[in-house]
Amino acid sequence: MSTRNKILAAGVDLLQTQGIAALTQPRVAKTAGLTQGHLTYYFPTRNALLLAIAEAAIEHTLGALRQHHDDVAQPLGARINAIVPPLATVRIMLGLIVAADEEPALRDALDGLIRRVRQGVTSLLGSHGLTPTPEQSLVAHATFIGLSIMNLARQSDASAAEVTTGVTELTRLLSADAMQRPVP
Repeated sequence: MSTRNKILAAGVDLLQTQGIAALTQPRVAKTAGLTQGHLTYYFPTRNALLLAIAEAAIEHTLGALRQHHDDVAQPLGARINAIVPPLATVRIMLGLIVAADEEPALRDALDGLIRRVRQGVTSLLGSHGLTPTPEQSLVAHATFIGLSIMNLARQSDASAAEVTTGVTELTRLLSADAMQRPVP
């Protein structure tokens, strides 16, 4: 594993086990088995590290989207539930949003990440025979994120079940809307 990937893995591990407050350069360096100077060579600031972790997490989510893209035998709700962001990814994105308050330049990076995920959602819906409008893709994406945040806040079996229920209901509504739209 490359040094950069070792640092990113250590950052994700800290986020999963201890939350966003644990994501400090000294802790990440120690977890990765490196000196802080070595870490800052790759990531000069905490925000640069957080952004790199977020980009890696989003790429992982997009990879899962691509993996489930062609699995049309599986119901759409189940396909989406398989790629709903894990709690660590939700923490990462929330941390990046907070960091953008301190460093507004991060907003451009956030915008790019959001656009990439939205395109992935649109593609996944399209692979199931739906032709979502941009507004429907927005609502689907926002619903998945909202459900994920509520699950992170509560971290219970009930909140995890709500993610499944919410995704299933949204895909049912999108499918019903598609059936009612006139064919061009």
